[in-house]
Amino acid sequence: MIHPDLRHVGRSLAACLLAVGLTSGGREAPPFTLVLAGDINLARGAARAQDQHWPDTFGAVREVFQGDLVLANLESPLTDQPKVTAGIDLRAPLAAVQALTPFTHLSVENNHALDGGERGQHQNMLLLRAQQLTPVTRQPVVQSFRGLNVALLSYLDDGSPPPLAQVQAARQQAHIVIVMPHWGAEYNAVTTRQRTQARLLAQAGATLIVGSGPHVLQGHERIGDTLVLYSLGNLLFDQPYPEAWLGAVVRVQFRGAQVGGTQVKGTQLSACAVPTLTRSGRVALAQGLNFQKALSRLNLQSCPKQGRM
Repeated sequence: MIHPDLRHVGRSLAACLLAVGLTSGGREAPPFTLVLAGDINLARGAARAQDQHWPDTFGAVREVFQGDLVLANLESPLTDQPKVTAGIDLRAPLAAVQALTPFTHLSVENNHALDGGERGQHQNMLLLRAQQLTPVTRQPVVQSFRGLNVALLSYLDDGSPPPLAQVQAARQQAHIVIVMPHWGAEYNAVTTRQRTQARLLAQAGATLIVGSGPHVLQGHERIGDTLVLYSLGNLLFDQPYPEAWLGAVVRVQFRGAQVGGTQVKGTQLSACAVPTLTRSGRVALAQGLNFQKALSRLNLQSCPKQGRM
């Protein structure tokens, strides 16, 4: 499956070159590109800002969503079920699904997933699937892209242990395992708990860990062969705090994978970032000081030509 917005194939990414060496290989898989984004809220101020023009929601940044998989965290369940949780309500209108066409996979494991209860979450997932969008949950989904089996799973860090058994099981079926934890402390730096869980996930077989939840950009690190992006901040939100306005779309490319069974070797994994700015429920490409600040927070280089490859 190739995302329909993929029109440019070519230049390799320039930053964060990582070697992923596992065991014996066979055939060489073609290059494989992931596009990763942070938190998406389609409720409250974001809904008012769109004024029902949902297909245009990501128009200002659409050019960066070119890849085989395009992932983000959907913080607002799309449901018309009544609110059942206390506190902030992020239920979004059903029509908001029209905004999500740039994406292929969306994590639905977060602290607002059940704002409309179990029925609301069920409705949300059915609606996503009806639009050919794959909801990502604690149960791994394994799909094939460009000759590679890719497993995806997500989870909410609610104080219980991370789903290590699911990661281990996914690793037995897939060449690449992507884990999307919703974790950390809002508006803060990486916590010790995040780092501990990242190490456990890496040991269990995660290839790539893409965090969400803090609503601010956090750095990245490599744990062995695993790339950890602790938080990509907000892609689209309406929070009033300047630190929560900055986000980034990170492009990750796998090249040179020698594939044999579920094992790969010789893979070069490269990553770069396209800084974004969300404010009052809208999103645009970041410029100037915001652009530089985002890159510094992530400790990644910028993608060439704002993400075109």
